[in-house]
Amino acid sequence: MTAGLAARRFLLAASRYDRAMTATFTLTAEPITAEAFAPYGRLLAPEGPRDAGREGYDIWIKPFAAESVARLQVVRYHARPFVVGMIERHLHVTEARLPLAGAPAAIIVVAPPDLAAPAPRDLRAFRLDGTGAIFHRSTWHAIDAYPVSGAHADFLFLSEEATVNELFVTPGIAPKRTEVIDLAGGGVQIIIDAGP
Repeated sequence: MTAGLAARRFLLAASRYDRAMTATFTLTAEPITAEAFAPYGRLLAPEGPRDAGREGYDIWIKPFAAESVARLQVVRYHARPFVVGMIERHLHVTEARLPLAGAPAAIIVVAPPDLAAPAPRDLRAFRLDGTGAIFHRSTWHAIDAYPVSGAHADFLFLSEEATVNELFVTPGIAPKRTEVIDLAGGGVQIIIDAGP
């Protein structure tokens, strides 16, 4: 049995044990910095010395790894309550998210592969104010992003075709490239405090 399957069975058993009891756990969104985000990935921003360039421009090379063809897509997240339901991790790609038009949003991440089933205390919320992020491979993250202001926030996503196809083109088949955990089904409601 995989760690992801064991985690899903544990959460399902917990929700059956006491469906009426829901604990609330609040995460406070913090400004994203390279240091704070380092266990989960890297920022898509100029940081440290440039990797290349010449007169007129500088280049910072960011690591991206995929085991199939890269897939670039635009995703629109609509305003919704700041409640985390599902988290996932991708086993074969380092997913990147870049808010378009500087849209502020909070994303949730937890420690990479060393956690089979993250607990609420393992989650951290980061506020993106125009800065993008690239997750390390297998970093747990909320499926959703949460617009802090306005009706929606648009993101540029960089992923891989095999992972995206598995999740959206052939739904209903158990994914092999992604692990998903339904936190809402485990008797815990996780709320994000987005701050001012």
